[in-house]
Amino acid sequence: MILGLFTALFLPLNLLAQDFSLEATVSENRIFVGEQFNLNVEVTGSSMRDVSLPTLPQIPGVRVLSSTPSRSTSISIINGRTTTSTTYSFSLIARDTGTHTIPPISIQIDGETETTNSIQIEIIEKGNLSTDGSRQLPDIFLEVQLDDENPVTGQQIVASVVLYFKQGIEITSFQPTAGWRTDGFWKEELENIRQPEAESVILNGVRYRTATLLRYALFPSRSGTLTLAEYPMSVGVRSRPARNDPFGSFFGGGLNQRRVSLESEAIELNVQQLPRATEGAVTFNAVGDLSVERRLNRNEVGTGETVELVTTIRGTGNIPLIRRPEYNLPDGLDLYTPQENSNVERRGSNIRGEKTFTELLVPRSPGRYSIPEQQVAIFNAESNRYRYISLPAVTFTANPVAGAVASSVSGSQQGLPRPITGLAVWQNRESTPLYQTSLFWILLSIPVIILIVGYVKKSQLDRLKSDRNYSRSHNALTTAQVRIEKAKQAHENHEPKQLYNQLHKALTGFISDKAGLPEAGMSDSMLIEKVSKKNPDPKTLKLLKQLLTKCATISYAPAGSFADQQTDIDKTERLIKDLKKLF
Repeated sequence: MILGLFTALFLPLNLLAQDFSLEATVSENRIFVGEQFNLNVEVTGSSMRDVSLPTLPQIPGVRVLSSTPSRSTSISIINGRTTTSTTYSFSLIARDTGTHTIPPISIQIDGETETTNSIQIEIIEKGNLSTDGSRQLPDIFLEVQLDDENPVTGQQIVASVVLYFKQGIEITSFQPTAGWRTDGFWKEELENIRQPEAESVILNGVRYRTATLLRYALFPSRSGTLTLAEYPMSVGVRSRPARNDPFGSFFGGGLNQRRVSLESEAIELNVQQLPRATEGAVTFNAVGDLSVERRLNRNEVGTGETVELVTTIRGTGNIPLIRRPEYNLPDGLDLYTPQENSNVERRGSNIRGEKTFTELLVPRSPGRYSIPEQQVAIFNAESNRYRYISLPAVTFTANPVAGAVASSVSGSQQGLPRPITGLAVWQNRESTPLYQTSLFWILLSIPVIILIVGYVKKSQLDRLKSDRNYSRSHNALTTAQVRIEKAKQAHENHEPKQLYNQLHKALTGFISDKAGLPEAGMSDSMLIEKVSKKNPDPKTLKLLKQLLTKCATISYAPAGSFADQQTDIDKTERLIKDLKKLF
């Protein structure tokens, strides 16, 4: 009887504790490399329980887009019995080919750890053949297409991001999801395609639609085998259910809207080194349809004055990567740090513009100076050979400056002490007591100086800990330098928006820290007004306004060329040094 009572009391509870089902499924068991698929964990039971989020194990061959799943719940009532079903969905992207096993997934249900079944998936290349010998392609995939996969160093390559999708799928939006790694290339985004136009193509007997979404100009900066990483993109799609779906037309067309994450395949390029030009010709890494001009800003100068030698390269090609031509200059000229300016435009599928190098020459003595004729070489990728341009000689005259005085050797010897002659007289010096020597007092004062310095240092450290404004002011320059270093790193990674964001923080943070202003909430105009009260040099104030305006508008304005960005970094460093003198 006791056994029967025990069974009557506890058996229903045990059955109730097991009154649920747990299952893991995938949206596709055969997935293409770079294709997104879903991993679903479904918990079904007669009542809601304390259910935690599933814990994903390490899954070989795939990348998890988000460790936090989406959640959906449905409730059904059949014959008076309520059943609740909760589905947790993870988005994954296939990465490595082969057969992989998704291990059991753990989930907490009423404090007990439960696990799902394991799932086997197969990841295949897009070019793999099916059993009937035809190429298998996914319903939607992304490709990066290059107009030349064997370029030379500095040659422009057009990279087009092309989307392929089957009939019945509509594209509602697209957005690159992360930075595209292009190590070894200078990258410029070409003019945006305002409204991509889809064209119909047939791939392996299946009709697809294709559209070019974005285009980039790539310039390889070194030779050898270079790799373009996968291009990541998030695409909004809308599709209709299959024709045999009995509910599609009943519920107003049954449109299925979702977002999918796609990745193109990585691409390897074999970049050739530029061939050797004719001996004596000047090369400066110029590739494209370019012209070169050279001129002097004036024909007569005074000795010690500057004359500008200006070289302008313009046209279509690798304007950002062009180096300064090095000419043979005559003796008697001093060359100062050259200046560099560039203006790059993106027209259609080409990068065009001009780059100007200005060299400051200073003649040391009067006379006529001639910079000889020079031949420069520009490589044409279409004809695969150099085009040579002869720059004519340019001359100028250096006139003596009135009032200049030349010193002579004899004159420089006047005033020298005359040699001392006669007999040497030896004298015995009396010994001096130690306390009367300067060394004694120097050694005696060293401990006192150390104590004073230590006291001042300790007082400063205590103040840095207790006085927040003093600490900010004391560390303002160091903080600004750290932000400038971050800007330089963003410059190397070709991230102009991050670059100007760090420059803006460096300038505004330095002013706020030095002036004891709040760390946040101060507008650029308020900071400029604070600096203007310090009576700065007009050029300093003007440069501050220009840089803050450029940093603030960079989110919707062109970022400028690589060289312009470097110039802005240099200007910011000089400006902070000038501002330091005001505070």
